[in-house]
Amino acid sequence: MTQAIPRRSGEWILVVEDEPRLREALAELLVRMASDFGEVVVAASGEDALALCRDASPSVAFLDIRLPGMSGLQLAEVIADETRIVFVTAHQEFAVDAFEQGAVDYLLKPVTAERLQACLDRLRRRDRAAAGELQKFLRAFSAPSPPTYLRWLTASAGRRTYLIEVDDIVYLKSDSKYTRLVCRDSQHLIEESLKKIVGRLDPERFRQIHRSTVVNLREVLLVERDDTATGTGLVKFRNHPEVVRISAPYLRELRMFLV
Repeated sequence: MTQAIPRRSGEWILVVEDEPRLREALAELLVRMASDFGEVVVAASGEDALALCRDASPSVAFLDIRLPGMSGLQLAEVIADETRIVFVTAHQEFAVDAFEQGAVDYLLKPVTAERLQACLDRLRRRDRAAAGELQKFLRAFSAPSPPTYLRWLTASAGRRTYLIEVDDIVYLKSDSKYTRLVCRDSQHLIEESLKKIVGRLDPERFRQIHRSTVVNLREVLLVERDDTATGTGLVKFRNHPEVVRISAPYLRELRMFLV
C-alpha cells in the first residue's frame, strides 16, 4: 500500500517492494539509520511508486528488481535523473560487479543492518550519479542476454550414461517419443522429443530438413534434388555414409542457405 506524499522540496526515501514483510523490515531499518535522508515512504509496485514521484523525486530509491507489472529496472530508468538508485533483490546476477563499482548500490535480500549501513555510508560520501553513467549501468543490466544453446546432451544405456557434444552430432531423427542422435562414430537414443530439442539448438548450426529430421549444417556435404517431380531431395554428409531425405518444403530453403 502506498503512502500519500504532499508536495515538498525536502528529501525523502522511497522503498518499493511487493512483499509486505520485507518492505516493512527495510523501511524500519531506514527510519532508524537514515533519518538524515528524510522521510521513508513505501510502495508495493512500480506504478504506485511513479504516482508518489509526480510531485517530488526521492533523494534515494530502494527498488526491488522483480516487481509485478513495471519492474524495478524500468522504474529506475524513469526516475534516475533525479534519484540515486539502490537495487534490492534475492538474486545475485551478472551485473553485481558493475553496480558495486558504479553509481548505484546493490543489496541482497534479506537486507542486514550492517550491509545497509555500508550502503548509506557510500551514499553519504558520493554526489548524485551523473544520469549518463547510471543509464549505462541500467542498459547493461536490462539488455536481453544473448541466447544460450545446447552444448551437451546425455544418453543412457543400461548403467552407462554418455555425454554427447552437440558439435559431434551429424543429424537428429524423431523416433516416436524418443530422438535418435546420429554422430560421426556412434548413435544414441534419448528420452526427449525432437520438438523439444530443436528449440534449444543454435539455428545457425542446425536446420530442419523434414518434420522428423534435423541436420548439423557443418556436417552437410551436399544437397541433391530427386529426378522425380516430388520436389524432395537427399542430403549427404562429410563424415557419415548415411544419406537422409529432405522434404520439399525445406529443400529450397536449405539449398539457398548453403550457397
